[in-house]
Amino acid sequence: MRGWDGLVSSALLGTDRRPPTFEDLPPAVREQLSDDAGLLDAAALATLYKRAGRLPLRGIEPLPVAEGEDRPLPRPSAIRRLTAMVAGFQTAALGEWLRIAEAKGWGIPPEHLPALADYARGRAEYRPLVIAAAGRRAAWLAELNPEWRFLHEAVSDNPELWTHGNSLQRRAWFRRLRERDPAAALEALREVWPTESAATRLEFLGALKAGLSGADEEFLEAALDDRSKDVRRLAAELLARIEGSQYGVRMAERVAAHLTESHGVLAVTLPQRVTKAMERDAVDPQAHPGLGRRAWWLKQLVAAAPLPAPDVLQLPVEGVAAEVLQAAWAEAAVREQNAEWARALLRSDASTDGRTSELLRVLPEEEWPAAIEHLRTTTDLSELVGGLPVPWPAPLAVLVLDLLSKAGTARSWARLASIAARAVPPEALHHPITREPTGEEDTWRLRLVETLNFRREMYEELS
Repeated sequence: MRGWDGLVSSALLGTDRRPPTFEDLPPAVREQLSDDAGLLDAAALATLYKRAGRLPLRGIEPLPVAEGEDRPLPRPSAIRRLTAMVAGFQTAALGEWLRIAEAKGWGIPPEHLPALADYARGRAEYRPLVIAAAGRRAAWLAELNPEWRFLHEAVSDNPELWTHGNSLQRRAWFRRLRERDPAAALEALREVWPTESAATRLEFLGALKAGLSGADEEFLEAALDDRSKDVRRLAAELLARIEGSQYGVRMAERVAAHLTESHGVLAVTLPQRVTKAMERDAVDPQAHPGLGRRAWWLKQLVAAAPLPAPDVLQLPVEGVAAEVLQAAWAEAAVREQNAEWARALLRSDASTDGRTSELLRVLPEEEWPAAIEHLRTTTDLSELVGGLPVPWPAPLAVLVLDLLSKAGTARSWARLASIAARAVPPEALHHPITREPTGEEDTWRLRLVETLNFRREMYEELS
């Protein structure tokens, strides 16, 4: 603004050294100045003019309309609850609110979408929910603000996005195609594979987990020779998941050369070296902390090979610590999602190398309560249930809430209570613990009851 720099100079140097002059100020400002106006009067008026005054914009075209239909909105009480969560109250339940609304066919008031997009910008787990909530406005909003570009994942199945879209659009397009037509997605990936960066190759390779089958084996075998170590490692992991793959055959042959059952004993001969062929199959020759090099090589072989019958778990082991084999079998059981092996490992209290909760997830849901009752004497309960998918089955929820109901006020229960508050299913939100009195000292119990009641009311409003 004209004249502003002169006022600043007078303020910095002093009015004695540089008397203020108002001739350069805009006419609208000079007209408001009295004859005896000083520097501060002029600065106040100029500041107001600078902040509020703006020439009308010309040549501006209205934003294009986002095509499509809006869903009906839920009742006002549900929208008020959403507003409170977006503002910071019980925000951890926001994702659940969005999932319920999506399942019930409710829409989101458009004025809440910018705040939801901002919230999901740094929280990847919320992005699919916000994309679904945005509906027809997702791609429209993505064009308005670069920080909301993750909303581009809601774009259509236009094949031009694969060749000309941005990274998010290409990733979303490929994942949708993989889910719909795995063979077509693999062929699309073959065409662009040589020209993609290592990070992009790794990303698209990970998307092959959906619909993985023997049809992918040839491509993954070629990826074992990729120039990127991370790509080679992921290709080996995927090959190990394909039943009957040549990768699995090679690993099984290597394991058979080092494990021999004789007279009811499992005799182990540790590998002497890692060959080039083993390195190609992603066997890491480097030492592993806390484990000898040769034992580490053996563990990798066993973990990548197809699982034997779980009876082998009962055999005494010679030549290596039994925990090495147990940890390798636990890794393989998680990879294969083998419930029989998971059950055997958990019942025998085998060494799982930190995979106990992962093995628990492999079991059918109806077995979780009994398995947890067995394991909680040796494993922290919050560690066991913290990794389970939510909502929990009702029997497990009742088991945990019953335990919390009988617990004292010790803070050691706080973590379990925090997990349970978000994990119990709708049918367990009426548990008697929500009607029991809580004292001011029962901090974790008070938060638990408040959260359960908040979620119960949320379900009722969105019903």
